[in-house]
Amino acid sequence: MVLPNLFLAGFPKAGTTSLFSWLAAHPEVCGARPKEPGHFLPLRWGDPLPPPDYARNFAHARSERWRLDGTPGHAYGGGAVAEAIREASPDAHAILLLRDPVGRAFSYYRYRQSQGRLTGVDFGDYVERCLALPEAELGRRENQDLFGVAGGCYARWLPEWQAAFGDALRVEFFDTLVADPAALLASICDWLGLDGGEIPRSQTGAENVSLLYRSRAVQRLAIAVDHGFAPLWRWAPWSKRLLSGAHRLLNAKPHPAVLDDASRRRLEEYYAPHNRALAQQLSDRELPGWLT
Repeated sequence: MVLPNLFLAGFPKAGTTSLFSWLAAHPEVCGARPKEPGHFLPLRWGDPLPPPDYARNFAHARSERWRLDGTPGHAYGGGAVAEAIREASPDAHAILLLRDPVGRAFSYYRYRQSQGRLTGVDFGDYVERCLALPEAELGRRENQDLFGVAGGCYARWLPEWQAAFGDALRVEFFDTLVADPAALLASICDWLGLDGGEIPRSQTGAENVSLLYRSRAVQRLAIAVDHGFAPLWRWAPWSKRLLSGAHRLLNAKPHPAVLDDASRRRLEEYYAPHNRALAQQLSDRELPGWLT
């Protein structure tokens, strides 16, 4: 059975789609189809794992050294998910991408709106709704629209991933991905024992940009098609790129939301203790400005 041995496990809206695409372009990396199989996600909710059909997401694999699962929600499963991955794939490596949680929360809000949710809710109201939700409710599957703020408290989950993976865990920052993607890729490839020069430069563009759509009905149909045709995307990923491009061309429009100063200050105050804890957990390395 062909299972993944490299996991881009987190965090959502921190550049994981771009990094997945870049790594999957390497001839020694086989990317999952679809990018996010989500096999271990049920453990996040306290549910059992699904039937053992995980390997079908890598049925196209040949002799690549690495088989990459790009499910960023795995990070929120903490130790339960991390330990299950190590049990299923003892030699697995994992990568966590961290982003300034203020920007990540705003990106998450825009993404949810692009999915036709949070209609008519401005960002300031969204932040207050997130912060008002009781802690016990945050972990419920049905409240994921309001997980945008809590999802940036990385220090809650990082120690359990460090404990499970040790030196097989790589922590990187969205800041580096944006400022110097070539250096980030070279560093990760070196860690994986790969020649970073084998990734075509044409593959290193931004992916998964959040947009709004002129017709919510058309967008809902597009989401339903995306879910319903998952087997086709698995075997012919070019077809999804073609249809997605056409959908964006015909139905997408620029997202008008802005990150206002009041919301930024509110979030910076909320995240301050969480960022201090994270900085201590990563004290042995150079940190970006939002952690210093």
